[in-house]
Amino acid sequence: MNPEEQLRKIGLNPGKGQNFLNHRPTVEALVAAGEVEGKKTLEIGGGLGAITSVLGEETSDLTVVEKNGNMAVHLEKEFPGVEVVNGDILEEDLSGFERCVSNIPFQLSSEIITKLGKAQIQSALIVQDDLADKITADPGSKKHGFFTVKSQYYFLPVKLRKVDSRCFYPRPDVDTAIIKLYPNKERHDIGNEEEFFSFVKALHTHGKKKTRNAFVDARNMLGISKDEAKDIRGGLPHRSKRVRELGIAELKECFEYFQKNT
Repeated sequence: MNPEEQLRKIGLNPGKGQNFLNHRPTVEALVAAGEVEGKKTLEIGGGLGAITSVLGEETSDLTVVEKNGNMAVHLEKEFPGVEVVNGDILEEDLSGFERCVSNIPFQLSSEIITKLGKAQIQSALIVQDDLADKITADPGSKKHGFFTVKSQYYFLPVKLRKVDSRCFYPRPDVDTAIIKLYPNKERHDIGNEEEFFSFVKALHTHGKKKTRNAFVDARNMLGISKDEAKDIRGGLPHRSKRVRELGIAELKECFEYFQKNT
């Protein structure tokens, strides 16, 4: 039964951002990237069960979080050996999960990746291709921005392959990609990550500027006066580089210097 017929049987029309993966080789590639054998595994947004069915062949410890009530009922009927949770993934406790394999909703991608990052869950995900490029961008790239830094703080990301829009029903307006995210947080050794992110976000509001100028321009977000910002910037590490050219280690140096001097 194709997705259109399944949805009709359930009595649903695809909502905004609902694009159901309908290409077996892509599903198999995604699940293979997930390395789920013997692991407690999470799927976000099980939908009609295309990914769930293959995951169920690889692990006996699978939980699917599905927000839509009708689809949750459908998944429970189709996959009696799978734990199905009818709920909002952003409200769920992810402790204990070792893997996540999902075609995540495009409109929630950044929030979901951040939540997975905080939980340090190794993940294989389908995301918009443009977002995959941002997540994996190198410092200096035009696509390197605040979310790049945040993603690479939590994970070592790898873009595995593009996925054509024809692999979905309904067909999305953009191509997608499979990314693999390896937990990476501990290697950075940053004590207060929320303060670090606030600092980096402030700088990246002026990402094209040299760091010394971006620092002064971001003074309101940083909670300091213009005179304080000018006093600090003279010793700011990497002040002659543009903000988007800075990797996490360099941003950490800037952040620590800022903390010591305020």
